[in-house]
Amino acid sequence: MTIPHLSESTIRQHASDQSFHRGQDYYRSGAVVSITRRGNRIQAEVEGSQYLPYQVEITFDENGLTGAYCSCPYDWGGWCKHIIAVLLTCLYEPDQIEERPSVETLLSDLSRDQLLALLLKLTEGAPDLADRIEHEISLMQTAPAEAAEAAEGAPRQRRTPVDPATFRRQVRYLLHSLDRMPPSEAYWEIAGVVDEVRQLLNRAWDFIEAGDGRNALTILEAITDEYIAGWVYLDDSNGDVSGFFDDLAPAWAEAILSADLSPQERRTWEQKLAQWQYELDEYGLDDVFEVAREAARQGWDYPPLLRVLQGEITEKGAWEDEAPWYADALAVARLNVLERQGRYQEYLYLAEAEGQTKHYLRMLVRLGRVQEAVAYGLRHTASAEEALALAKTLREHGAVEEALRIAEHGLTLEGMQKPLARWLSETAQSIGREEMALEAAIVAFREGPDLASYRRVQELAGPRWPKIKPRLLEHVERLADAEAAVEIYLHEGLVDRAVQAVDRVAYVSYDTLERVVDAAIESHPDWVIRQCQQQAERIMDAGQSRYYHHAIRWLEKARAAYLAAGRGAAWDVYLDGLLTRHRRKYKLVPMLETLRR
Repeated sequence: MTIPHLSESTIRQHASDQSFHRGQDYYRSGAVVSITRRGNRIQAEVEGSQYLPYQVEITFDENGLTGAYCSCPYDWGGWCKHIIAVLLTCLYEPDQIEERPSVETLLSDLSRDQLLALLLKLTEGAPDLADRIEHEISLMQTAPAEAAEAAEGAPRQRRTPVDPATFRRQVRYLLHSLDRMPPSEAYWEIAGVVDEVRQLLNRAWDFIEAGDGRNALTILEAITDEYIAGWVYLDDSNGDVSGFFDDLAPAWAEAILSADLSPQERRTWEQKLAQWQYELDEYGLDDVFEVAREAARQGWDYPPLLRVLQGEITEKGAWEDEAPWYADALAVARLNVLERQGRYQEYLYLAEAEGQTKHYLRMLVRLGRVQEAVAYGLRHTASAEEALALAKTLREHGAVEEALRIAEHGLTLEGMQKPLARWLSETAQSIGREEMALEAAIVAFREGPDLASYRRVQELAGPRWPKIKPRLLEHVERLADAEAAVEIYLHEGLVDRAVQAVDRVAYVSYDTLERVVDAAIESHPDWVIRQCQQQAERIMDAGQSRYYHHAIRWLEKARAAYLAAGRGAAWDVYLDGLLTRHRRKYKLVPMLETLRR
């Protein structure tokens, strides 16, 4: 096996049922046109639209998969069909993978002079590579002090200040890196550009987490200045470009709270943040920097905050008046800083005062106060999401029975219960609590019925499955989501119910309809004929020549249904009628001729 611990079950867990089945189709049809392994990285090309293959990259280590990327625009949750096709190839046809030496192996025996000559040669044919090299070298040379240089809780300042010009130059380079591309090509690269700017932002986070707020502020100022100056020139149709501000804002708040700033310095930063916000207001990005501005206004010497940190907790929490809408975000930023500084009792006071139950309980468990956390959680946990967070923390600290108790309690609370129920089922099964695992799996299915949840109950039920199955199918009957219902019905071979599920809704996806059609050719030929003719005729009547191959595919299924019903002559009449109706469509007619018996 090329990738450790790879299995079809693992692949299914990271994809929707629809994507998995489409990926299976791609794999079986040979759509993976090339696949190469270099070390712990697999790169592949998979057939895509307009004759251009999509690029897929898979990374892994000794524990299994660590990442999967595809250049296609799929963004509907989980892995796309191209990634699925590549992973299925890795799983079932590892001999198709071309083994190539890793880049590390290729370079390991080269001397310094040879490496230098290689880089110079590469930059001759790729001018942008020189900018890229400069970008990477700048990142290498900018790093916070090592944690070992200072005791826990003490700020760890870099010996020399960070040069902001490095970051300004890199942001400008990234934002203008698409200038030479046609807009149609640049559109698909924009998300990648924003991700690279996030890598620069991650460098600021490195300083924040090392307690060096001042150098973090220097980096953030450079990034923010340049990004606000250049972001409007990028296509923000998908919200990727403006979405970066959601990542930038919390970094500002924590950097300000991590730095030991004077009141005058805080006022200066507040004014800069206000000016940037003024520039963003014009584009409808309201209150991006409000949390950071409040952090600058208050610092750590805001009187209500000081009282809370000393253990004086009132209904108003850490506020003089009513808490603003961003109070939770500011509280979380403060808690993160307090935790890094080892100020655990103040952390607990603030978390309790600001109603940050999840953070309060996590800290109690971390400090070994498990029973106190459980008792508090049973009284104050208000949602399934909070219960799941506490249960996970308890299990991480070895308190498995307490974790299960909290999880069971969470299933009585408001909120999204499916993630909690799934976690409870898996955890209970891992310690042999089969009955609890089954009951939780049933809850997970009822909260979000899909094929994976259905199969999970089936697996856990064992000999009890015949009694449980009718209850689950009764629930499926009431589903408004025809896609999920079809997946389950086809899994059970209930073709008649799958047909009914399609008929009772106004729309199902192309893929779902095709799967039901394929399953129903023998048992429901008239229904298949009607569906396929409708799909094909819509394409042909519109004269959409680039989609004619889809029409032919539907007609092939219609022909199969005619023949399954013993109505071959009727198919001949129908096909002759199509040829007569579309006789002027020179591209379509030869394709239709291939459909004769």
